[in-house]
Amino acid sequence: MRGDPIPDRDHISRYCSGMHCTENGQVTGTAFQPRQIDDYLSVNWLDFFHFADQRDKIREVRKVLRLKLGANAKIAVLNVGETTSYVRTKSPDACNLSMLHEPEEDDPSHSGIYGFQYDDHLIADLIAEMVQKTYPAREIE
Repeated sequence: MRGDPIPDRDHISRYCSGMHCTENGQVTGTAFQPRQIDDYLSVNWLDFFHFADQRDKIREVRKVLRLKLGANAKIAVLNVGETTSYVRTKSPDACNLSMLHEPEEDDPSHSGIYGFQYDDHLIADLIAEMVQKTYPAREIE
């Protein structure tokens, strides 16, 4: 339901364009900066999709993104509880992020990370440090 917190044990994903990845495919903090006009950073709640295998969940995210997925783009996966705890512990102001379900008509897994602004580069970098795994944004055939 809209605005419900995502459980700490669950995972989220973030589409990261190729310009937010290093040459070796590592996602940088710039991929986790909200746009200036947004109140939150858009992500997808992976565990919204009830599949046992994470690759199946990523496949569903690719479907709902329905945009031109860049050849060098990645889908980054993070654990909710570990990320919020890490950012709170490592940020000088004990930044308390919230990850809330924000479903859209064509994207029921759409969610948001609240609690920081577009110009808070440190928080974006801390979030990037918590990426557990990345997948190519385009399905590998």
